[in-house]
Amino acid sequence: MTTINSQEDFLRALSENPEWRAAVRAQILGEELLQMPARFNAFVEQMTVFVAKMDAFIDEQKEINARIAARLDSLEGHLGSLTNSVGSLTSSVDSLTTSVASLKNNVDRLTDDSGWLRGFVTREAAIREAGVIALEMGLEYVRTVSKEELYRLALKAAQGKALSNELRSLRLADLVIEATDGAVAQYIAVEASFIGGAYDVIRALRNADMLTEYTGQPARAAIASVRNHESINRQIASGAVFWHEIEERELRAE
Repeated sequence: MTTINSQEDFLRALSENPEWRAAVRAQILGEELLQMPARFNAFVEQMTVFVAKMDAFIDEQKEINARIAARLDSLEGHLGSLTNSVGSLTSSVDSLTTSVASLKNNVDRLTDDSGWLRGFVTREAAIREAGVIALEMGLEYVRTVSKEELYRLALKAAQGKALSNELRSLRLADLVIEATDGAVAQYIAVEASFIGGAYDVIRALRNADMLTEYTGQPARAAIASVRNHESINRQIASGAVFWHEIEERELRAE
């Protein structure tokens, strides 16, 4: 039997008797502390697996980040190309806008020129048909009053003063016809337009009034046109102004 009289004897006994040492360790540490090494080893194994998984995740994330960076670089290149395309498109649109504006101006000028040409051709047709106009109005054609004669009449009416707008209108009348009903000489003040309108009626009536005033002879108003605005239909129907219809085919060049 082992006799223990000192600490050294106790320690030697523990060294010589492993079962004593285990019993003392269990008594001192308790079951929970005794399990700590095993639990720690298990924790280390778990951490090793976790770290391995994290390393794999990080590597995978780096690869994903690299692909995203490459996509972003590609997108940036596409955006730059798109920006250049938009700039080019903007320049093209600006150029097209300028071209359209220029085309509109040309069309406007062409429309103005066409309107002027139609008016000129219509006046020429009215002058050629002066005799017909007189006959349609129940009169006999005598002559077409010249522009010089109209100018002299306007100057005489102005009595040495500058021509008024009304007298200039008379001087620039499209056509003035001298006719007769067989007994009395009279005038026909004609305004010609491709499309007869209110302004033509006003000028014709005003010129007829001035011819009566400055010549002492009766005068009637007439318009010569291919067609008319509806606004003057009532004046034509009432007989306030006579309408000589010009056939559109008469205006075409042969």
